[in-house]
Amino acid sequence: MKYLSFFCFAGLIGLLAISTVQARDLGEGAVNDSPSRALQNSEHLYEIWSGVGRLSLQSGETCSAVLLNTRNRQGRATGPAYLLTSGHCVFFQYGSARTNLPLNASVTFHYFHDMPQRKRRYAIRTARWSSLVGTDLAVLEVDATLASLIQAGVNPLKLAAHQTNESHDALNISAPNGFTEQGLRLSACAEQTAGTFIDHPGVFPLAMKNSCDLHAGGSGSPMLNRRTNEITGIVSKIAVSRNTPAPPDCEHSTSCKAARFNYSYSANFLHKCFIDGVFTSNGSDCSLEPVELTVTEPWKLKSYVHRTQNADGQIVLPTWDFRFSLEAPFYRYKTVHNARDCKAPNNYSTAISTEGAYINTEIGPQSGAHALCIIGVASGEQHLIRAALNNVFTSAVYLSATPDATRQTTLR
Repeated sequence: MKYLSFFCFAGLIGLLAISTVQARDLGEGAVNDSPSRALQNSEHLYEIWSGVGRLSLQSGETCSAVLLNTRNRQGRATGPAYLLTSGHCVFFQYGSARTNLPLNASVTFHYFHDMPQRKRRYAIRTARWSSLVGTDLAVLEVDATLASLIQAGVNPLKLAAHQTNESHDALNISAPNGFTEQGLRLSACAEQTAGTFIDHPGVFPLAMKNSCDLHAGGSGSPMLNRRTNEITGIVSKIAVSRNTPAPPDCEHSTSCKAARFNYSYSANFLHKCFIDGVFTSNGSDCSLEPVELTVTEPWKLKSYVHRTQNADGQIVLPTWDFRFSLEAPFYRYKTVHNARDCKAPNNYSTAISTEGAYINTEIGPQSGAHALCIIGVASGEQHLIRAALNNVFTSAVYLSATPDATRQTTLR
């Protein structure tokens, strides 16, 4: 009975904290890009973030994760508990998406350094979906119900209803390594779209970028709207050089500048994957199928391409020269200037056999960013419904007029 009273008290404190979200600056005056700080929760000031946890993997590595608010339309928690984290924390294979993947891992909630007695650890049942196909996200099912976690004082967070590409003030709550105060840390920064072309290895087009003070172990942590506390993205890549002085001429190198940002991916499209509180990866509006796309010659991929002239003085455009394999029997593709258009069904090619798959169409003629969109299909007649476009693979290059028009320095 004593424990039940404690949990009820904790839950009440959490509800009171949530009700005041709109009434105060969640960053408590923190200046954007300032050093992160450890959250002390002895006075229950940060119960709203008790659902951000430390994800411990069988390999010994750790990531961060956040408990999703998947209450049904009546506001009741009727289904399992689900976490959102980075796909690379679960299954690290570029171009691959998996469903119902066994995962030996656990998550620790109430991860505040000054309240170790309140930390609660739960096993992960399975990775319901994990993707490195145009995004870096994973949905994990916890071996507990959402209702039981809420009763234990763990507060889930909502996904933002819509993705915004405008710059906005954001907070990051993560469970990084390397600090004496082992617990959640808060960082403040501005978040905005990184655009179609991102000159940083392993980052897909249309990631969001920020300069929060993030550290190893922060992958999978939520970026939050500073006013509403809604999840605007999940951290994928952390800038290892952010806290070191910029090298000479960094401002003149797009690669150098890109490497000094953190990157995250929006997950608002996952709203349609939860039906009455249960994750459904093959619903009418949520087709998150397994994908296996392997780039045949990844060493040939280029960030920058340029026009040349032949012996007759004619302009010669570069080509994609993109070889790949795909488990699906057919694929369709298109090229666009804005990678957001990859998720629009219009202008895709007819279905092409994936046997010896090779895309070698010209890039251009306009200078600037160009994105390649590829999606596997089961048959030549399969239509690209909006749900299926969740599985689109994207890659991008920058076309310049001459080889020297853009610096090609790449930080590894």
